[in-house]
Order: sequence, then structure tokens, then C-alpha cells
Amino acid sequence: MIPNHIKHIIWDWNGTLVDDAQRCVDIMNGIRSRRSMSLISIEDYRRLFDFPVVEYYRRIGFDLEEHPFETLSNEFISEYVESRKDLPLQPGALDALTFFREKNIPQCVLSATQSDALRKTLDEYQLTSFFKTILGLDHHYADGKAHLGDTWLEKNHIDKEHVLLIGDTLHDREVATKMGIHYILISKGHHSNKRLRERSSKVLDSLNELIDLL
Repeated sequence: MIPNHIKHIIWDWNGTLVDDAQRCVDIMNGIRSRRSMSLISIEDYRRLFDFPVVEYYRRIGFDLEEHPFETLSNEFISEYVESRKDLPLQPGALDALTFFREKNIPQCVLSATQSDALRKTLDEYQLTSFFKTILGLDHHYADGKAHLGDTWLEKNHIDKEHVLLIGDTLHDREVATKMGIHYILISKGHHSNKRLRERSSKVLDSLNELIDLL
């Protein structure tokens, strides 16, 4: 499942290294409750969440003419930022980061999070030193990240055959495919195990399982 001779690791952040899916559900339910909309469950969320995030908002019933996406997104981000400091890392996250650092394999974070917010978050978790490169968006609308990865690979003349992306959603699979690199999906984040396995055989139950494989 994991190819030999990996020389670069690319990490997704939300759902892969930090365990924030339930927090996203809680914040979204607050937004929906204030608009007299029905609440969603974590199962609903993992079944419907996707990128670009604007499509996920439509899937869960928002009329974006009545409730503009920019307003909803800013409301969500504001609440998320206020509550992010007490979010736990995924089990095995620190062990996995340490494992690759001890193997002298450069690590990168590639996230659909706004860049400054991503850097601040990594500082708060005292994880910045693990990463040679931190790649985030220049806005808060989470519309994709493959272009960031492509630019990074090209700029640094990195052989795609030696790169592994670790993520938690089918979007991470799509990003890796577009970039032409290897990937592994961890089913503890924003997409369910069932949903991931319907589209890919490269799925593990946890980061601890990843460490055991390596």
C-alpha cells in the first residue's frame, strides 16, 4: 500500500492531524439553529462534506441566495478559530510526525485553511518545527488546494514518484491524483470509512496503523 523510497511527506491538517470533525458539526448546527434549520449528525456530515465547501453547504440545504456563502463561511470560521485551541490531535499524530522526522524525511502541510491561520494554529500546537513547508490558501473559502501542491513540486523540482500525501477525505485522493503522487487516507476524519473504501483501497483506520505499516 505504501511504496518504497518515499522521500517527501505531505500532510493534510484538518481531520488528518487534528481531530475536528465533531467540532465542525457542532459549529454548523449552531449556524443552522440560528436560522431555524434542522440539525445534522456526525454521520450526515461525514457522508455529505466535500470540497469545494460551497457545494457542501448546498448539499445540507442552504439556499445561498437567501444566506450568502461568504456570510456563512465567515460565521463558521470565526467560531472555529475561537474554539480551535482545545481540539485534540488525532491518536498517533505526534508519533507519526516524530517517526518521519527521525527518518530525516521532509514533511509539508498542504491545507485548504487560510495560510496565516494555518501557521498560527501549528504554532499553537507547537508543531511548526516538524514541517519544512507550510502551504495554505490566501482566503477562507476552502475551494481546493491542488494548485498549491503543484506549484510546490514544480518550484522545488521534486520527483513525484517519491512523494506521499496523507489525508482523510476523497478530496485528498483527488489532490494526490491531480499532482501525480502517492496517497494514503485515514478514516478518522471528515469522511467515513465506508465512503472512503467505496472509492479507494488505500485506506487505513488510524495513524497508528500507518506507523505499524511503516
